[in-house]
Amino acid sequence: MEPSSIAFWIGSGIVLLVSFSTFRSLVAKVMKNEKVMQEMQLSTEELKKELDELPASLKQNRVRRAWRGYRRFILDEKVPEAHNICSFHLRPLDDMPLPPFEPGQHLGFQLRIPGHKRPTVRNYSLSSSPKERSKYKITVKRIPPPPDQPDLPSGVGSTFLHENLAVGDLLEVSSPAGKFILDRQDPRPAVFLAGGIGVTPLLSMLETICDEKIERKCYFIHAVRNRSEHPFREHIQKIVEKCINVDLHVFYSQPAEDEEVDATDHRHHVGFLDVDCLAKITGGGDLQYYICGPPPMMKNLLPALEEFGVSSDSILTEAFGPASTRNNPAKVSTDSGEESTNPGQHKLHFKRSQRTLTWDGTSPILDMAEEVGIFIDSSCRAGNCGTCEIRLHHGDVEYEEEPGVDITPGHCLACVAKPVTEVNLGA
Repeated sequence: MEPSSIAFWIGSGIVLLVSFSTFRSLVAKVMKNEKVMQEMQLSTEELKKELDELPASLKQNRVRRAWRGYRRFILDEKVPEAHNICSFHLRPLDDMPLPPFEPGQHLGFQLRIPGHKRPTVRNYSLSSSPKERSKYKITVKRIPPPPDQPDLPSGVGSTFLHENLAVGDLLEVSSPAGKFILDRQDPRPAVFLAGGIGVTPLLSMLETICDEKIERKCYFIHAVRNRSEHPFREHIQKIVEKCINVDLHVFYSQPAEDEEVDATDHRHHVGFLDVDCLAKITGGGDLQYYICGPPPMMKNLLPALEEFGVSSDSILTEAFGPASTRNNPAKVSTDSGEESTNPGQHKLHFKRSQRTLTWDGTSPILDMAEEVGIFIDSSCRAGNCGTCEIRLHHGDVEYEEEPGVDITPGHCLACVAKPVTEVNLGA
């Protein structure tokens, strides 16, 4: 064999050996990658299993706000629902996806009303199903002057929304917040008690129960003055017709003369809602109550329920405005646990503003700051939205009611916090 042929066969053999070695290496890498992928999939499945087995109390932890401050929304649609009641459909200006919210939560609004030097802040409950991910919806009642004081002005925020806001206008909105939310884990029958426009967060809960096919007995009870002031009447009726586990009852306290209420229909009642009526409707027993309504309804109904034997742990409430409906003992957020013997002499040091104030003994920190021109972002002024959260560098504060949002460690909610000791604040 000629030398050139020998060289050819030797070269071919070397190429084959290298190719085989490379092929075997590639096969080994592929098998290794497949093993890694299988291990990753197994780890993912194990993690999902561990998450599924977490205690319900952890999985039900309150949702923190999805964005800080205010985000701009466009009024996409304005829909009348009843006399002086209108729904506002809001679309984000940036068209970015909206974060989910818990049924029962609310949005904060910073309204720039002509003639007002500073923005007017208001909270309005979300009245839509959480499954709607492209828009948010709130439903607002235009608050007229009190019947016995017609010379007083109408509600500033609600009047602006009803009379001045047009489709296409912009609104500044804070993210969903609040602890008045549906407990999906509690198997007890649920009683939803709505007074007037207080139906909005409860409607969101009802939509969720039906959308998610939550199989728990529910009583949805709505008390209104008359049919003209009855929002979502037909909408709620259609929802209930699809959910066999929900009983609907309506109370008309002052039906109009031309309104006929069928006395044979056990779902419609004339008069005011009280505990005796509730007992007849639900049969009593171990129930979970969700209540939202105006202050008179809350002040009458809550003590009556507790006297009837309903434990406070079984009652979840949302009252209109910042007024408390219960006299709960103060809860203290503390880093030292020491209380001053002379609370009227607590010093409030505002670090960024370089101001020091002496607490007046009654006002929340936000009120004290605003009196001297120290600006702190705020919205609900009831401890439910978290907009006013500021750094608490030193000292202790207390809250008469547990705030509706989780507070970042080392911070406090200025709108409801009151100093227990001298405090140093990041504002």
